[in-house]
Amino acid sequence: MRGGAAAGGRRVAVVTAGPALVTADMGPGLGERLRRNRLGIVALALLVAVVAALVLGTRAGDVDPLSTENSTPTGARAVAQILRGHGVEVRQVDRLARAAVQDPAATTLVIANPSQLTAGQATALREYPGDLVLLGESGGALAALGLPLTEEPVYLPETVRSGCTDPDAVAAGTARVDLVGLVATDATEVCFIGRSGAGAFARVTDGTRTVTVIASSGIVTNAQLADAGDAALAVRTLGRHAQAVWYVADGLDPTLPTWSGSGSGDVPGRVPSSVDALPDFMPPGTGSALYALALAALVAAFWRARRFGALVREPLPVVVRASEATRGRARLYRRARAAGRAGASLRAAAALRMGRRLGVGRADGRDALVGAVARASGRPAVDVDRLLYGPPPADDAALLTLISELDTLESEVHRP
Repeated sequence: MRGGAAAGGRRVAVVTAGPALVTADMGPGLGERLRRNRLGIVALALLVAVVAALVLGTRAGDVDPLSTENSTPTGARAVAQILRGHGVEVRQVDRLARAAVQDPAATTLVIANPSQLTAGQATALREYPGDLVLLGESGGALAALGLPLTEEPVYLPETVRSGCTDPDAVAAGTARVDLVGLVATDATEVCFIGRSGAGAFARVTDGTRTVTVIASSGIVTNAQLADAGDAALAVRTLGRHAQAVWYVADGLDPTLPTWSGSGSGDVPGRVPSSVDALPDFMPPGTGSALYALALAALVAAFWRARRFGALVREPLPVVVRASEATRGRARLYRRARAAGRAGASLRAAAALRMGRRLGVGRADGRDALVGAVARASGRPAVDVDRLLYGPPPADDAALLTLISELDTLESEVHRP
């Protein structure tokens, strides 16, 4: 019995009872299959890495800044728990229409990140009859609400004393002015004014309600609540009523606030309904899907931009057919819309060929070549000079015309 193996592949000789010898092909080995499917393996590894990063990077619970369910340093869970311990019912909503305030006179409506409010939402909040608290940078919401306040950047954060007569600010004693501050445009009193001239806190009485603005939102966060008098200021400001409706503004939320009056029937308000209380125009998970699509686009761009695997060595010099080089250069000229440069290249090549035909060297100059070509072709020297040294073609149509004319001129020069 005999067995044999073929070079470069895996083959095994199968011996039968007779003299016939049959060679069976066993296929490529594991190493060869891995090399052939290198790109697929890399793509699979990237997919596994992305999924692992998403799973490991997912945090349990809410991580939105200033959210009452967020227990991270940027959240406001601590102040919400303190308020609940003092008997205040804190209810957070993810849509402004879900506020559904039943008694504005006994409810504080808290708007976190008011700079994300739409113009329509800010205008509707101007009609809200209950107390309103703005947390964080307000942007255009101050003007939309008709408040005599503007915001100024704070370049040097500092902890300062109240410096005003507001009872909540006086009880707090000190607070930190950070990132942005408030400046009054009239006689409105601003508290906790730093060296920049901007303050962290202001309260405006607007008819039967008060609008409180805490520009330095860090005062109510879990990270800074225990600093200075932040806890006292936050609890006294947000716990003025038995109920507090908390809304973290979202630029993608177009809904308007809803309320049903003061309970006595004096203020009819905006009665909530099942239609405008739940106006969610996008299905759940839309944001996550958009992030996943963006990540997939980045992976696809990386995949198309890089070629995986070892570089392939090719012996030099490489022989490329003249026709392929000509077509490639023509495509480059066309893609770059370089009709003028293409025309110059064609003129130079035609002049070189005709000069060789007529015995005119490169050093003989323009006049010698034009005269020789004019005598050989029977054309006027002016026409030959225009074709060989005229203005560059402006577009593809002019370039095609020039090519045709140069070809005709060369045929006249090279005729027997």
